[in-house]
Amino acid sequence: MRATHSVASAAAPKKPNPIGDRVIGVWATNADGETVLVRAVQGVIVATGGYGKNVAMMDALQPETQALYSLNIARPGCTGDGIKACLWAGAAMDGVHSSMLFDRCALPVGAVAGAATEGGMFFNMGSHPWLKVNLNGERFANEGSGVYDWMLHAGATQPDGTYCTIFDADWASQAEQMDMHGCARMYPYENGAPANETVDTIGGQLASLIEAGYVQEAQAIEELAQKLELPVETFCATVERYNKLAEAGMDEDFGKEPFRLLPLATPPFYGVRNTGVLLCTLDGIRIDTEAHALRADGTPIEGLYVVGNDSGNYFDRSYPNTLTGGAAGRTITFGRIAGKAAARG
Repeated sequence: MRATHSVASAAAPKKPNPIGDRVIGVWATNADGETVLVRAVQGVIVATGGYGKNVAMMDALQPETQALYSLNIARPGCTGDGIKACLWAGAAMDGVHSSMLFDRCALPVGAVAGAATEGGMFFNMGSHPWLKVNLNGERFANEGSGVYDWMLHAGATQPDGTYCTIFDADWASQAEQMDMHGCARMYPYENGAPANETVDTIGGQLASLIEAGYVQEAQAIEELAQKLELPVETFCATVERYNKLAEAGMDEDFGKEPFRLLPLATPPFYGVRNTGVLLCTLDGIRIDTEAHALRADGTPIEGLYVVGNDSGNYFDRSYPNTLTGGAAGRTITFGRIAGKAAARG
């Protein structure tokens, strides 16, 4: 945003706006706690990061999302101030509210999913399609064919909205065979591009989760069930069925791809209660092709531009993580569009 350095006191007398509804500045609070007005020359670009850290807004706009995660890593300043300012200026917001959720939160044994529970980062193993079972010890979905929040929504239909991820000592070689992409990948791509995290780094994180008591380790499936507080008989039957499907190379129950249908055969065995991580909110102020904020009738608010997670008209209900960098690319692209539009005045 290009703005003058002149600052007016909040106590200054209000004067008629000679340019109608055009946005000409921003009211703000300075370091001394004083309310000030920063007058903008070319326009105001709003980029405050959404409202992932505003519990009241999340409860009001996304109560269903609040049940899907137990780790909030949205930036501390993402409290919805920019979105609220645009609404006060007459802008309209997306009617469908959504967040970026990854299936990478580890829960302590006995805990269940939800924003009120504090979990630990299960990066990036939580997104791998190993066996997933509900708290009754039963498999309930295809673990391998959806985007990151697919398992979270599937898990929300299960007891206490919580599930467990189960894998064995061969997890590193199985992760290579699973051929995951995006930030779930642990091995270099065929063209030599590096993975987001290496298998060695992930191994270190796994050791830390075991030491912290999140991931349970056992030499037998029965022991693992007990440590995870799952019904032993049901869980053992689920693992036996899963191994038979893996041996046959066909998932008759949920249709998972054969190359991701891998057995639990090599001790030690591992299990962890699993839920989601909230990265950010994705809904925001409706914008046009020049990133102007739009009113409910579709008309632009001159001088007001919105970008990044404050802007809308882009994502709907979910984040398509198979399009790696989709959110970052949008932010960079529309940020440039807004900057050029504001520069033209």
